[in-house]
Amino acid sequence: MAPAVLTTLLNRMSLRSLKWSLLLLSLLSFLVMWYLSLPHYNVIERVNWMYFYEYEPIYRQDFRFTLREHSNCSHQNPFLVILVTSRPSDVKARQAIRVTWGEKKSWWGYEVLTFFLLGQQAEKEDKMLALSLEDEHLLYGDIIRQDFLDTYNNLTLKTIMAFRWVIEFCPNAKYVMKTDTDVFINTGNLVKYLLNLNHSEKFFTGYPLIDNYSYRGFFHKNHISYQEYPFKVFPPYCSGLGYIMSSDLVPRIYEMMSHVKPIKFEDVYVGICLNLLKVNIHIPEDTNLFFLYRIHLDVCQLRRVIAAHGFSSKEIITYWQCWPFLVELFLREERGVLVPRFQGTQLSLSPRGDEEQQPLQ
Repeated sequence: MAPAVLTTLLNRMSLRSLKWSLLLLSLLSFLVMWYLSLPHYNVIERVNWMYFYEYEPIYRQDFRFTLREHSNCSHQNPFLVILVTSRPSDVKARQAIRVTWGEKKSWWGYEVLTFFLLGQQAEKEDKMLALSLEDEHLLYGDIIRQDFLDTYNNLTLKTIMAFRWVIEFCPNAKYVMKTDTDVFINTGNLVKYLLNLNHSEKFFTGYPLIDNYSYRGFFHKNHISYQEYPFKVFPPYCSGLGYIMSSDLVPRIYEMMSHVKPIKFEDVYVGICLNLLKVNIHIPEDTNLFFLYRIHLDVCQLRRVIAAHGFSSKEIITYWQCWPFLVELFLREERGVLVPRFQGTQLSLSPRGDEEQQPLQ
């Protein structure tokens, strides 16, 4: 019995040791993964943007348009064209935009057009979705689509498609904005902002990101490999939540795109092209025009915002229902009379210039 008992004890001890070894190995793996997810500082410190540049236009994209807008934009002179990146399945999000900030086609006599940018859905997806998308396009005529696969890593291809579409089919637009379906746009304030600009050429603005670090951990959503981007920091760029440019920049950036290999982050990619073109980003004096992170807006803040990120379709509709009050605010400000102030859902009046605000709870 003694040898058998000893063997059993040894087996149990071996099993226990194996469990501890596996636990320690798992912990070590976790620590390694965590370390890799941090920004690394042993990458190339000195940024040379010519690293990305090819003298021949070898990166020109030749994807085919499979859906285009109904309206003949080439025969129009829109003041502003807003291009919204969307997934094929984002039907509710597109509809929410159509009945809110994308519905009105003219602001103070200036034409504003809104279109949606899509790629091709994967073959394994529901065929009914493909059919409903065709019907949606027949009904609204505001979908622009090419035959690349619609994935997160192909967002840059959507942006390249947007630039190409403007050049080929809407060359007379004065300003172009690229945004996303989860962004609330105060279209009226955006038009007002653009009308008050001192210059309308070589203009590019949005939510600026300066000295933003590149992440390397592959399980991080914002990771990027050394092979794709070997530098420590990204170039100055504007967040993809919504950037605006004068139309003269569109063909210049698009031409540069044919010389620069696409990377997974479309906003960084545009930033690389801007740096190669030596175009400076215009940083708005008012820091409350663009919001990258989700915030709670009251109506006073809402009338000053241009773009706020992180809203569901339902929330966009809810905020837009305040628009009649916002129109009244604009009119009263122009007349120099009392300005309505909203606290939650309560309306009060305050002298013009009173900036006290109470956010929604």
